[in-house]
Amino acid sequence: MTVEERAVRADLRFPRACRLGRNRNYRYVYRKGKSYPSHSLVVIYLRAKDLKLGFSVSSKVGNAVVRNRVRRCLREDARLLRPRLKRGRYIFVARPGAARCPHAALTREMHRALERARLLEEGEA
Repeated sequence: MTVEERAVRADLRFPRACRLGRNRNYRYVYRKGKSYPSHSLVVIYLRAKDLKLGFSVSSKVGNAVVRNRVRRCLREDARLLRPRLKRGRYIFVARPGAARCPHAALTREMHRALERARLLEEGEA
């Protein structure tokens, strides 16, 4: 593996420094952030100096297996979009309809919600 390939792979990881973390951080973003809903998910955004991502999938979405699958899909999509996201605090909240959506549909919906909210930086598509 070349140095360039390693740099690209390192850029697409989802390190601990990019996670929203504790409950108090989630509560703060919920209280102060702006909400951008779509059919299967809601994006809550709060402007900040650094980029932090959080994911919320309630028990209304389904049992533990379904919730974990939806959370993994959301994390993967956010991981790939991370270089293009504007700096700030994000919470991606899955709605009950997300359980019935295939991964490709969730990906499209997340991308559209972020574009509508103008939270993606201009650049490569």
